[in-house]
Amino acid sequence: MDVAAGVFVVTLEAREAGAPTPLTILAFVLAGGMAEAEASAVRETGRDGFTDARVLRTAEVIDAAAMPDDFRPALANARRYGSWLIVYEEP
Repeated sequence: MDVAAGVFVVTLEAREAGAPTPLTILAFVLAGGMAEAEASAVRETGRDGFTDARVLRTAEVIDAAAMPDDFRPALANARRYGSWLIVYEEP
């Protein structure tokens, strides 16, 4: 895989409907900049039924080859569809 300019990884906390504690979500987002990536990540979590999304940190993917193997499908899907979420079962 080559350089992935324009793909950001946004780490968020958000709640499933009725859940007392937030879950951690990684949002892989194709965007023109950090603010756009964060807004898209919050919007996508809302579309998936999460509430109270809070951005914790954001980083642009500089070198796709350096991504861990388990994140490569999410990166590819973000490139194809514009965004992709990984939701962790534990907070």
